[in-house]
Amino acid sequence: MNINLYLDAREVEDICNYCIENFSEEVVETIRIANDVSNNTFKFEWKWDMERTFVPYTFTKDIIWDKTPNNDEEWVFMLNRHRYWITLGQAYVLTKDEKYTKTFIRQLTHWIKNVRQVGEAEKTTWRTIEAGIRGENWVKAYSYFSNSEYINEETTRIFVESLKEHGEYLYNNYCDARKLSNWGVLESHGLLVIGLFLNDKELSEKYVQESLRRLEEQIDLQVMEDGMHWEQSPMYLNEVLHCYLDTINLCKRNNIEIPNIILEKTKKLAYANLYMKKPNHRQICQSDSDDTDLRDMLSKAAYLFEDGILKFGAYEEIDFESIWSLGYDSIKKYKDINVKCPEHVSYGFEDSGNYYMRSGWSENDNYMYFHCGTLGSGHGHADLLHISLFANGEDYLIDPGRYTYIEGNEEREYLKSCKAHNTTIVDDDEFTKINGSWGYSSVATPIKHPFISKDSYDYLEGSHLGYISKGIFTNRSVIYIKPDIWVLVDRFYGEGTHKYNQIFQFAKNVELKNEKTICKGNNGALTLHHINKLDKYIEKKIVSYHYNQMELQDKLITTLKGDGFTSILTVINSSKKESNISIEKIPIKNCNGRILEDNEAEAIKIINKENTYIIAICHNEIFKGKKLLIVDGYHIYGKVVLITKNNEGIKKEIIKY
Repeated sequence: MNINLYLDAREVEDICNYCIENFSEEVVETIRIANDVSNNTFKFEWKWDMERTFVPYTFTKDIIWDKTPNNDEEWVFMLNRHRYWITLGQAYVLTKDEKYTKTFIRQLTHWIKNVRQVGEAEKTTWRTIEAGIRGENWVKAYSYFSNSEYINEETTRIFVESLKEHGEYLYNNYCDARKLSNWGVLESHGLLVIGLFLNDKELSEKYVQESLRRLEEQIDLQVMEDGMHWEQSPMYLNEVLHCYLDTINLCKRNNIEIPNIILEKTKKLAYANLYMKKPNHRQICQSDSDDTDLRDMLSKAAYLFEDGILKFGAYEEIDFESIWSLGYDSIKKYKDINVKCPEHVSYGFEDSGNYYMRSGWSENDNYMYFHCGTLGSGHGHADLLHISLFANGEDYLIDPGRYTYIEGNEEREYLKSCKAHNTTIVDDDEFTKINGSWGYSSVATPIKHPFISKDSYDYLEGSHLGYISKGIFTNRSVIYIKPDIWVLVDRFYGEGTHKYNQIFQFAKNVELKNEKTICKGNNGALTLHHINKLDKYIEKKIVSYHYNQMELQDKLITTLKGDGFTSILTVINSSKKESNISIEKIPIKNCNGRILEDNEAEAIKIINKENTYIIAICHNEIFKGKKLLIVDGYHIYGKVVLITKNNEGIKKEIIKY
């Protein structure tokens, strides 16, 4: 057995002392959870627990490994992943209290004797994904207990025999569908850990070689060239990233050659995290994702790739969880990596259709996320043309999350739907239709457009074919005037009279004031200026920042009935107090003096304390009369034009021809 697969024995005491000195909160939390587990009390609450819980459950007698106390089968899956045994092992190292070893042996022995790989177990306690996850969790936990006098030959024997059973199960139960699934990565990574741990040369080589072959093929298929995972869920991107970072770490520690594509695409996954994270370092609740801090993932990646740009988005020093995998020497090596600022501020992942616009890289900078990409797997949500917005150090417009995976759950189906996202809906008909917890009865096709990013502005555009059967082409564009103004242009190309809704899900309470919607936060405000005359109403709807957690927040629905081509213009402004910008719609005409109709082009003027902005937007080709246009006295030519006036002069920028 390779007991020191992750840590050398000499490191454990040093890590213990370092953690006690530098991570007092994490140490207290680890011991608290370990004490609960020792009493057969389970609450899955570590930040990367895939399906977290917030209500503890205690087995008063023996643990029933396939029991579902909350009617959610995910509880059984979490129970049988045994992440909490790592916590027991860490608590043992930190306290030297053998009660944690005894708990580990008792629960391990009971599980091995009572949980057999037969019948329905392959759908509950012995799913292949859990078997793969256990590979890592068991080996890590065992290594932390290796110095205990209670780890005897019999415990070691049944532990190794069960690991071999896991290895054969994972080796023999692989199928093509796993090649394009995060399941396959989790399984293959577990097989690698088991292979490296076992002291059986023939078996170890078989498992290691096959697991690396699978992992190489999986990362090639699953990770797009832009670095995003195809399933379109940051939560599962990071589950995959975790496995590949751990694979690289283990291969380096054991002098195993790493396929180049694993190195290249793992680094791309890490960079996706860097550019996607909000100023508060958390991921968007896109699709089946929680509001989770990304810095530990970036710290591991920065260390393994010795990359100062990744470290820019990570912790200043190696974090509590990482040190238990990377070793004591990682503390100094991580400190020695020089931090470098990312090359880009805003970034468009054009393969996956995920776009991130920001005013800068500080925690106080503003940030908008926009999605116009493929649906992904069953974890994907109906969120085409969705926007999320973070400003003044807090969330304002949000993706409402996932809440649960329970089949038939109304909240689950709502949170996946179009009407839960900050997008547009036509005639109350959803462009992508949900069918249960994991399925769809129809899916809209996205149309992506080039992303443009400059020092003073960003521009993006997205379309979809979800209403093409109605004869309507749906388009949304965003003109981001840095640092705090976003011009949202919703366009519907078609014929006939239709009802158009905009959806805005807020993180806080809002109020309607004239033609404004105002959301007051703790540090400032976000104001939506509605240029069109719209019907508006607010309702309370559920949002979920973490699995099994739900609250109610304000949701705004605007309504406009339009005949033929219809556009809706919304100017969004963040400020420390209520918005003090003035906005007016102004005429745009050609050089013959003909005022253009709204279905041809529209223009707005925005004035704040420092600048006057004039934005001209052509919705259709101008073919009546001359094509040289005049707006506010300025001659222009282009589809989207931004004119900025201030004390320094006048700047005219053609955003799109």
